[in-house]
Amino acid sequence: MSNQREWSLNKFLGEVRELKERMEKVFPSYLASLEKIPQLPVEFEHRWWSSRVEVLLEKVSADYQKYQVQAQKADFLGKFMTLGIDVALKAGGMQPVALPPSPRIGISMSPSGKIEPALIDDLNRQPDAILITFEKFEAITQRLKGEILKGKVVPKSEDEIPRLVYGLAAE
Repeated sequence: MSNQREWSLNKFLGEVRELKERMEKVFPSYLASLEKIPQLPVEFEHRWWSSRVEVLLEKVSADYQKYQVQAQKADFLGKFMTLGIDVALKAGGMQPVALPPSPRIGISMSPSGKIEPALIDDLNRQPDAILITFEKFEAITQRLKGEILKGKVVPKSEDEIPRLVYGLAAE
């Protein structure tokens, strides 16, 4: 009977050694996982603010597309009227009228955080507003998203996001 006990004890010690070896292999990844747990709320916050930038981009994109359709309609009507005047002038033996240039549309950003589509050649714009193309606006918002995800910039409110976009555009 003592032989069975000794065999059990040897088996038990072998299993303990094997368990210890497995634990030593798993321990570094376990510690790494534990270190990530406190970072989860910070990462969540960064991702949430990043999604707010994406919402702003989608809103401005929708406004930009509506504005572009309106500008195309106005451009079409203007050119149609110019062609009508041109025909009348040619019939009267006068010089033809050149077609007006098509409107160039961009994004206007003010320091107060107002972001809206506008004509790039608009003479009545606000003096401190920045006019950029939509493509540049997209690039700036992507850059801001990246900085937020890296933790370089953390907005305090949603109202701050347009001002951060303006600040990056002003650089």
